[in-house]
Amino acid sequence: MTARLRGALRERADQVEPYDLYRGAIDLARRRRRRGRILAAAAAVLAVVLTAIVPLDRPGRDLPAAPPAAPGSLPNRVGVPLWGTSEVENAPIGAASVVFGAPDWWPLGSKGDLALVGAHEDVYGISHDPENFRYAGEHAVLSPSGTRLATVGSVIDLDTGDHTPLPRLDADLVVPQAWSPDGRRLAVTAYTADGERFTSATLHLVDPVAGTSRVISDLDPRTDRDGYTVAFSRDGGRLAFQSGAIVTVTSMDGRVISRFRAVDDSRLAGKGSWTPDGFGLTLLRQSRCCDGADYPSRWKLIMVDPATGEERSTPAIRELTDLVAVRLLGWSPSGEAVITASYPFAGIDVTGFETGGARLGEGLTDYEWVRKTEVWAVSPFTTPRTLLTGPDLQIRSVDVADDVISGGVIRAARPPSGLGPYLRNALILTIVGLLTLLAIRLRRRRRSGPRS
Repeated sequence: MTARLRGALRERADQVEPYDLYRGAIDLARRRRRRGRILAAAAAVLAVVLTAIVPLDRPGRDLPAAPPAAPGSLPNRVGVPLWGTSEVENAPIGAASVVFGAPDWWPLGSKGDLALVGAHEDVYGISHDPENFRYAGEHAVLSPSGTRLATVGSVIDLDTGDHTPLPRLDADLVVPQAWSPDGRRLAVTAYTADGERFTSATLHLVDPVAGTSRVISDLDPRTDRDGYTVAFSRDGGRLAFQSGAIVTVTSMDGRVISRFRAVDDSRLAGKGSWTPDGFGLTLLRQSRCCDGADYPSRWKLIMVDPATGEERSTPAIRELTDLVAVRLLGWSPSGEAVITASYPFAGIDVTGFETGGARLGEGLTDYEWVRKTEVWAVSPFTTPRTLLTGPDLQIRSVDVADDVISGGVIRAARPPSGLGPYLRNALILTIVGLLTLLAIRLRRRRRSGPRS
């Protein structure tokens, strides 16, 4: 090394500021403390978020409910099932008090999905069918005890999650209509179709456990309306069904007892059409009226003699107004008619039994018309009493287990709330990902920082 080079290096070294070892150590310690505080704060935020979310995802099981030995109770309201709620096949709920549907619960929609609510507590389960757009009470019907759900083509055991296929019946679709009071037999309509339109309909009586069936009658597919076709008497000895304008009453072995014509375009009112004493059938009649009304339509429940079809001289239930549709589910212990009441969207045209009906889900209860559906109790002497409600657009079809209706117990409900399993898991993964990226970034900074 020459003297000139040594002089240049010495001169260059003199220009470099000396490193303060003490100050460097202090700065390094501060940086490490700052990183620790950031990580601790992030962990605290994650803990708070998880603590807040997890309870909100749980149903209100601590509220008063029917004792387990009782038939069950009806929640006074339902809510949107959380996105990611388990299907009943994977997480059976034992028994359900109510099943309901709507098409837009979640970001990807909920067509083909129905929600079931436990008979004794607000535990929710989902029935998913990607092939059929089902309406509760019309294409999916709870057994009287609420332990089974009959749906298009099969019966789901809500205690085990098992599926029992319904007999094919040489049909394209087998759609449940109503259960017998003992829950042993199921009335179904077997449809054949040409493309998307039904070309024939046949009423069968099926034993889902034995896998046997018996033809009851051919139906007119042009006028057949799911949910308004058939009703069992409470003693289980008779069956009433309607095809076109003709109502037929048969014994359970298929023997015709009576037949009459329903006048003024009236129809069987629903699965609860038989009066509790068995002496009357309830028909449903619509009248278009009332110029200037928001929805110019009135519905009237009419009691008739099942032998002749003549109207009975009983106190009349007042007409029900401003509703798209009404369906009779059954009767309360005090003799009130328990019905579904469907509200219309504003400004729609009046619909009726003549509307659609040639395809599954097409008719007066189409979600295109129905904004919301509630369950009411109505009688000749009182104003309608709301038994079950829910948010607008989130409950648009509904069915209630027969034993819950006849038991008459209503419970204060606490529907689930929160983000739901899918969004909750997405949030957890996002937070964990952010913490991981933060840790990696801080580690890289530490490696590139000043060293002592």
